[in-house]
Amino acid sequence: MNAIDDLAETHRLAIDSLKQRMADFEAHLKASSPGEDLSGLRRDYSVFKEHVWSVLTILQQQMLEVRRSSDVIEMRHRQKFLLLGGVPEKSEEIVVEVVASILTRQLELPDVTPASIKVCHRLGAAAEGRPRPIFFRFTDLALKKKVWRAKTKLKGTSYVLSEFLTRQRQSAFTVARKLFGVRSVWTMDGNINIKLPDGRRRRVFVYEEVVELGTEHGRSLEVPQPSLSTKAGSKIITVSSPAQVSSRSRRNGPKK
Repeated sequence: MNAIDDLAETHRLAIDSLKQRMADFEAHLKASSPGEDLSGLRRDYSVFKEHVWSVLTILQQQMLEVRRSSDVIEMRHRQKFLLLGGVPEKSEEIVVEVVASILTRQLELPDVTPASIKVCHRLGAAAEGRPRPIFFRFTDLALKKKVWRAKTKLKGTSYVLSEFLTRQRQSAFTVARKLFGVRSVWTMDGNINIKLPDGRRRRVFVYEEVVELGTEHGRSLEVPQPSLSTKAGSKIITVSSPAQVSSRSRRNGPKK
């Protein structure tokens, strides 16, 4: 999955670089001396631009479909997983018992026991004063869905229940919340749902879909553009591109 995401990123950077070169070319044409015959150059450029964009559009659509297909497969494997944040960390804790106790007590679900959780552990390296989120997998998908539907009962506590999204969906989810607001974006069964300013609801899966929706509703994401390096054969190509957001966000669903 990471290889596909990296390929998509390289492709996007190439498009951004090509856009800049086209803009420079157009600026050069506008700055040409009066009376200079550039008709041939203009025709060549117009043909070149039309051809390049038609090819890039096809490639972009194909890449989007490949990423979407792979993402669906990966998300299917994550259906039984959840993340629980805000749980104080202790040196001698039995994590699965801690999770089962919280879900049973806070969500009022006696069906949740240590035996109903197959995999359970904290993620990442321990840090002073910052409890690590807990990653766990249910043995039964129906129980996982039951827990997810009851998550609103965690409101007002320190606990945060999150779905274990793929990297692609997490990026789209984070950007969607920046564009449309935390209360208008939520996930359900790994799907990202957005309540648009006009009241309609849309389901999205990738970053590009979120950006397109933002453009339609006059919203954009202002981010710095650091220099990124991408390998192409034995050469290094340096291009500029918007920084990607990879932070894991908190969500307990929309307010109805």
